[in-house]
Amino acid sequence: MARTFAAFVAAATLVLNLSLAAQATAANNNPLVDKFAELLTGLFDSSAQGIDDSEYLDVTVRHCAVTVTDLPENFNSGRFLALRQSVSTSKNPYRVRILRIFSGEQNGTVKVSSFAAQSGVDLAELCFKPEAERIVSFTQLSEEKCTTSSHLEGDVFVGGTSAEGCKSERSGAVRMTSEIRLDEKGFSTWDRGWDSANHLVWGPEKGPYKFERVSSQDVQLSQIAAFFSGRLSNAEQVKADPQNFMPVEYEFCQIDAAGSPLRPATRLMLAHQIITTPARTLKRNRIYEFFRTDEGKIGIRTNPFDETKVPADICQKSLEERRSIDPQALAQRDTCVLSFDWQEDAQAYVGSTPKDGCASTFQGAVKFTSEETIKDGMISPWERWLNAQGEQVAGSKVGPYIYKRIQN
Repeated sequence: MARTFAAFVAAATLVLNLSLAAQATAANNNPLVDKFAELLTGLFDSSAQGIDDSEYLDVTVRHCAVTVTDLPENFNSGRFLALRQSVSTSKNPYRVRILRIFSGEQNGTVKVSSFAAQSGVDLAELCFKPEAERIVSFTQLSEEKCTTSSHLEGDVFVGGTSAEGCKSERSGAVRMTSEIRLDEKGFSTWDRGWDSANHLVWGPEKGPYKFERVSSQDVQLSQIAAFFSGRLSNAEQVKADPQNFMPVEYEFCQIDAAGSPLRPATRLMLAHQIITTPARTLKRNRIYEFFRTDEGKIGIRTNPFDETKVPADICQKSLEERRSIDPQALAQRDTCVLSFDWQEDAQAYVGSTPKDGCASTFQGAVKFTSEETIKDGMISPWERWLNAQGEQVAGSKVGPYIYKRIQN
C-alpha cells in the first residue's frame, strides 16, 4: 500500500511540475516564438534537392514538441523541440538535439539554442513516442552547442549564427556558421565549418540544404529517381564495342503536376533520349513514373505525354517550374510495368518486365521484355522485342546497354 501511495504522489508531483512549467512557458512566450516553433515542427526531407543534385544527400529531419523538466530559472520561457536528423535511407540518426526556441533580446527576434544529450542518454526515438511521453530532464542535457537568431521578413524567418559562428571541432574546423530560412513550406540551412585560416573544411560550397515539409515518405522511390537523375550515356560501351551498340544519351529531370499534394504517391522524371544511328538521329521523350506496385515492389513505367503542354527546355528550368506541369499533359499511362527489388549486396535495384513480357508492335514484334539493373548513376537495361515465333526482331542480342552518368 505504501509503495502504491508513493507512486501516486510521485506521479501527481510530476503532473504538477509539468503543469507549472507549461504555465510559465505560456506566460512568457510571444507569438513569434510560437509561430517559429510551429513552422519547424513536423517531418521534412531534402529528397527533391537530392534527386536534382547528386552532391546533396537525401536527409530526413523530424522536429517534435517535448517537455523539459528541472529547468534553470532563466530557462522557463520558450518552447522545446526534439531534433532527429538522418540520411533518409538509414535507420540511425547522425544528429539528435533538444532545441530551445525563445525570444531574443531585440524586439522581433527569435533565438534557437541546441543541446546534445549527456553521455549514455538516448533521445533518438523521442519523436516516435506519444507527446505525453516526450519528457526530458534538463539534467540529461549537455552544454549548449550553438545559438542562432532569426527575424521575420514578410512570411519568412531569416537568420543564423553571428558572424563569428559557433565553436566546432569537426573535420579540422575551429568554428561553424549557419544560415537559416523558415516558412510554411519548409526550411533551408547552410551549415559550414571553417579552419583557423578561414578555409571551408566541411559543408556544401554551392548553397544550403533545402528541406521540404512532407506528409509521408517512400525513401526508395526518392532513391531510385535520384539514381536516374542527370545526363547518362553509353559512350564507354560504344567505344569498346561499336558493332553491337549504338550511341544513346539520356537527360533525366524531375517534374510534377501543378497542384500535387505535399508528397505524391509517385515520383516523375522526364527523359529526353537521343539515339544516333548511321542513317539518322532519333529523339524520343517519355515520362518515367516510379511507384509502389500492389505487391509492394518498386514499379517503373515509361509514359508518353502531350509535348505541346511541356516546354522543350524543361530540364533547364528551375525545380519550381518543373513541378508545375499542366496535369493534362501527364494523363497518358503505359500498361507495361517493370518491377524492381533492392539488392543489398549489389547496392542496386534489379527488376524486369512480367514473366510473359509486355505487348508490343514495334518492328513486327508481339511482345517486349526487359531485364534491368539500376545503380547510382548507372542504368543497365537489356531490352528485347520478339515476334510471334519467338524470334528477336529488335534490341541488343549480346547483352544490356550500359548508361553511366556524365559528370559535368
